[in-house]
Amino acid sequence: MANEIVKYENQLNSVSFRHFNARELNLFFSIVSRMRDKGTEKVSFTFNELHELSRYSDHGERLVKDLEGVYTKMQNLNMWYDDGNIIEHWVLFPGFQINRKETTVTVSINPELKSVLNQLSNWTRFSLEQFASLKSTYSKTLFRLLKQYRTVGKRDFSMQKFRNLLDIPKSYSVSDIDKKVMTPFKKELAGIFYGLSIRKLRKGRGGKIVGYTFTWKSERKNANDFTNGQALSNSTRKRQNKRNEPMPDYSKPKREITDADRNKLAEQLELLQALGNHDKNK
Repeated sequence: MANEIVKYENQLNSVSFRHFNARELNLFFSIVSRMRDKGTEKVSFTFNELHELSRYSDHGERLVKDLEGVYTKMQNLNMWYDDGNIIEHWVLFPGFQINRKETTVTVSINPELKSVLNQLSNWTRFSLEQFASLKSTYSKTLFRLLKQYRTVGKRDFSMQKFRNLLDIPKSYSVSDIDKKVMTPFKKELAGIFYGLSIRKLRKGRGGKIVGYTFTWKSERKNANDFTNGQALSNSTRKRQNKRNEPMPDYSKPKREITDADRNKLAEQLELLQALGNHDKNK
């Protein structure tokens, strides 16, 4: 999973992943990481690939059940558009086939939404290993939402939007949010978002809490947030893993270089540049 990148159009961050558990979120974004720049073609994954990508530890029918759960909940991930006259709703992945005998999963993207994972203009990117290492579903969601603003270092949420995007139960009071959302989030992500601070926004005479402001040290555009994947502590982020590249097999037939290959190479060059900057700053 080393340096596996999840990258998608920011539009996906406006969708609430209601009722997804941690395993299902890991599986979903593992699929997203490999669907990028594939156009509308179907993409197949082996069960072993999904195990490795998502840090999935169970085997056999448990994986099949969780994949079924992912797809069932994916049907409710409506991407919508409203121009003031016409309202349209689409499902991102309309095709989802699980083959028990071949131990594969085949996924297809909705042509109407191919821009979410192709030819990106305003995107969110993050390390899949960092994401999968987080235990709380709230932490996973906040991690993505803050990574959208990683070079800004600040993001505001109204209370209504915050509750909706994180799928926080209506019964939760502010003190419940502090205990069950903010505490695990700060514990898990303080080593990823340096200088992390959370401020409650108040309004009116009674000081009613109407939202939150998150601030942290902004990242450089080419910041190395993929080194060693986990980056759960300052010491972890300072360590560099040596990359052992396999020797190329020149016996294999050559194939035509595609736009997806060029995009992936550009990202690898960006990461290498970030590694160089990291060494200089030591």
